Amino acid sequence: MRRLIIILLLLIASVWCGLLAIRHTGFLLIVYQPWMVQMPLWFAFICFLVFFGLFYLVIDSIDRMGFLWFRLKNWLHIRREHQSYGKTQQGLAALIEGRFKKAERLLIAGVNQSFDPLINYLSAARAAHEQKALDRRDHYIQKAYESAPKAHLAIGLTQAELEVKQDQLAAATATLSHLRQISPVHPRVLKLLEKVYVRLADWKNLQNMLPAMRKAKILTKVEFELFEKNIYCEIFHAASDKRLSDLRLIWKDVPRYLKKQPDIVCAYVTQLLQHAPITGSDTTKEIALLIQYTLRTTWHAQLAKIYGKLSFADLNRQLVIVGAWLNRYGQQPELLFILGTLCARLQLWGKARDYFARCLACAPNAEASLAYGKLLESLGERDEALQKYREGLVLLASLPE
Repeated sequence: MRRLIIILLLLIASVWCGLLAIRHTGFLLIVYQPWMVQMPLWFAFICFLVFFGLFYLVIDSIDRMGFLWFRLKNWLHIRREHQSYGKTQQGLAALIEGRFKKAERLLIAGVNQSFDPLINYLSAARAAHEQKALDRRDHYIQKAYESAPKAHLAIGLTQAELEVKQDQLAAATATLSHLRQISPVHPRVLKLLEKVYVRLADWKNLQNMLPAMRKAKILTKVEFELFEKNIYCEIFHAASDKRLSDLRLIWKDVPRYLKKQPDIVCAYVTQLLQHAPITGSDTTKEIALLIQYTLRTTWHAQLAKIYGKLSFADLNRQLVIVGAWLNRYGQQPELLFILGTLCARLQLWGKARDYFARCLACAPNAEASLAYGKLLESLGERDEALQKYREGLVLLASLPE
């Protein structure tokens, strides 16, 4: 209904305008030498409306064409990105599946249209690394640095990880040390650096890194103490060519709570034993005191064995000390062997025989069998002595070289 009313109004307006134009005729005169154009005013008005309509249509068409061109370019761009994204996805899938050559090809093919080519370059570097193509790997790492200058940490971690896998430990140390300057307590950097230092047996640098590892919450308090203990053990194990003064300096640096750890004490006194024949009774006395102090609270079989090999002037006192350990820790074969040896040296034949027999009852022991055989031989019991000698030699022969 509204549309009909509007149409009627337009018709009425048109008729009225036509009548008005007929009643009041006028002319439009346009002079442009040597031409002159004259037309009725109403015709000029109609020409103006037609011209304005055509002008509007041309402008609107140009605008529509521009919008269509924009949409076409946008569609082409999205299509290229989708194709690139598809190649990146396929490349990552091939990398996970272990098809490294195909993965490298697809990942590099998807670089140009990728929003973030960093992922492509780093993944391509891994694929090249797995193919032992180290030159291409390094090239991709360099391209990653160029494409994402602010992603030093991510790129450096990938580079260091690949260097560690290739046993390029010196290069990995340099890379990780640089990353540690950027981020001193980054967990991944510290873990990789720990792995490198362990493989290089660089215990000093590993020890210096421990506080940062604890600050980064890589290690709990218990893990920290265990790790520190193992580091000091390795430091002592690697100190076989050190002088006695150097050994004592290392021992001085050991934290007080770790000096009670039997493993560390054992590693230290093992190195001190090498200097005992040269330095004499002072070193032997130091070793004995350390072992006595440690075994007073904690049992350690290797420390007991070392103690049994020491030379003492006062054998009776040592017999009392080792006897107290036996009462505290029970029938330990190491203690029974030491007691048997001390009793034999003190000519307490019956006790020595009893201790050796109890030691062998706990477990076969080549050293105890030979010492027992020697004791029986000195007591004139040759047949039994030969039997013990035979058992000891069989046990020695069965030991791995």
